Amino acid sequence: MRFILFLLSFILIHSSTIAQLTNSTESKKVEALNNYVFFANECAHGMLIVHGLLYRFNQDLNKKIDMDSYQVNFYSNKDLPADIFDNTWFYDIAPYDWHKMAKITSSVLPAASARELNLLADQLKIIVVDINSLRFSLEKLIAADMNNQDNVLAVYSELERATMLFNDFHTQQQKLRLGIDKVYYKIKSSLDIEFPNLISTMDNAYRVSLAIMNTLHAKTDEGLSEKIEKLNTAQANLKATSLESYNSTRLLSREVKGHYKNLRSQAEKFSQGTNDFYYTADVPAEYKMYGKYYYYYNKDLISKFNRFGIGIVFEINSILDYLRSDQLRYMEVPHFYQVVYPKKIEKVDHLSSTAGTLTALPTKLKNREVLVASKSIKVDSNKVVFELYDHMIEDGDIVSINFNGDWVIENRKITSKPYELKVQLNPEGKNYIILHAENVGRRPPNTMAVSYMYNGKRKQIVMKADLNTSEMIEILQVNK
Repeated sequence: MRFILFLLSFILIHSSTIAQLTNSTESKKVEALNNYVFFANECAHGMLIVHGLLYRFNQDLNKKIDMDSYQVNFYSNKDLPADIFDNTWFYDIAPYDWHKMAKITSSVLPAASARELNLLADQLKIIVVDINSLRFSLEKLIAADMNNQDNVLAVYSELERATMLFNDFHTQQQKLRLGIDKVYYKIKSSLDIEFPNLISTMDNAYRVSLAIMNTLHAKTDEGLSEKIEKLNTAQANLKATSLESYNSTRLLSREVKGHYKNLRSQAEKFSQGTNDFYYTADVPAEYKMYGKYYYYYNKDLISKFNRFGIGIVFEINSILDYLRSDQLRYMEVPHFYQVVYPKKIEKVDHLSSTAGTLTALPTKLKNREVLVASKSIKVDSNKVVFELYDHMIEDGDIVSINFNGDWVIENRKITSKPYELKVQLNPEGKNYIILHAENVGRRPPNTMAVSYMYNGKRKQIVMKADLNTSEMIEILQVNK
């Protein structure tokens, strides 16, 4: 009975999408492929709920452990459906119902393609089933005595399992998207798609934005400068593409014009957020423990990309729906989850980078050119203690220090008394520190001495920066 009602609601709610497709075999194949996209997108929406639930609980539990008097509003599932992904409380059509529809309509696809896509969709469903069940295993664990260290560690272990499941979903979703694309590209030339230049412009904006989201999800800057150039070009092309030039009453409808206007606005904001990430990397204090990748992906860019936030994907799909286009619909991205630990459990002696392996050195940061020092810092351990102090005469220099993309010191006045900075180097790739001048003191430029140990001897190097340029020194670990 539930599925019969689903079929009826599918016809009513998505009648515009269905009506857009002709009776051709290729169009029916596109409809079948879109059902996989809708399944993956609604799963991502359900994961948004789970992510928020786990995020708030992690923060609350950390406060309880660090401050014994803190009263935790302990997480409960009583106000939520038994299965977030199999209930229409949050969706017009639940993810599991989309899964059923995708498998039914896959009969119009080539048999081998249908088997491959159904297997990928089944694997994606297994992951979200596990994510939903984790809600209850976590509730059971926190019913135990949270003053017992073993019980607390068991809770954090389960939270780490959530991290793994969220990453597994992202990986599996990408496989499904590529599988869908492979089938679509084989039939695309047979489809009669209106406004191909406009569609191509929107498609390019989506794909370069998706590539950037995937790069941040992987916690790497590799190839990001080239992707930003492509993003800026794609955003400029959207801005330069006028609907009026097509002389089509359908494109000039209030609905399409509204969606296109917001698409260009969201693409511009996405471009600005990406540039902020790459050239500034400022992170609000409450997200410092999560790092720049988490903050910019989850709190800045995803709302400009996904449906919730009325982002790029939502606007493009809405335009395609209104135009009744045979074009494949676009897939959203899931949040990624990350566990942070209370101070009583995780005592950090050395700061480590939130980035993965860095393959390139930055050339610009906070809208300033980054100059590479002629000398490098050589160390013989992956854990380094730097002492930072004003060089020669104390003149009121205020600095910020960036280590491997993270602002580890911000707006600190340096004096003749050394300030200790302990860092742990990445085992592979590049390592560096950047001196960013917040002022130039009474005697420009801003100068800072960096003292450290190498081969049992104390070494010193002097860094300089002004209000136009920052200086970077690469750190090289030399194995004995």
